Amino acid sequence: AVAAARPTWCPGTPAPAHLDGTLPGDFGFDPLGLGADPARLKYYQEAELMNARWAMMAVAGITATEVLGIGGPWYEAGAADYDFPIPALLAVQFPVMGILELRRIRGWLATGKSGVNESFPWDPMGMNNDAMALKEIKNG
Repeated sequence: AVAAARPTWCPGTPAPAHLDGTLPGDFGFDPLGLGADPARLKYYQEAELMNARWAMMAVAGITATEVLGIGGPWYEAGAADYDFPIPALLAVQFPVMGILELRRIRGWLATGKSGVNESFPWDPMGMNNDAMALKEIKNG
């Protein structure tokens, strides 16, 4: 009866059996059944939190540069020529991001929590809870 009364992404449609409403932001949306495997569902939850955090940081960065008048309009930044050779950029970015992402995923696999470098969970402001995770999902 509790699962039937909870809000779903499309009112009146039942949620899949593997989405029982216990995860933050679970509104029963999994039309392809990708989260039926509990181990993968936990990974997808973590991936969605990371995507939401990156999206919120992007919006903050866009807003800051617009307010401060740094550069041109944000939507024209991709077309600009920054006089930086692409091979050099890739030669730096792939190893650096690869190492950081490898450390993040290894820490997550070991602890089940998001983290940075060797700190899992990484929560310098004491906001690691389900209420904040729901806000991250809704705003990201």
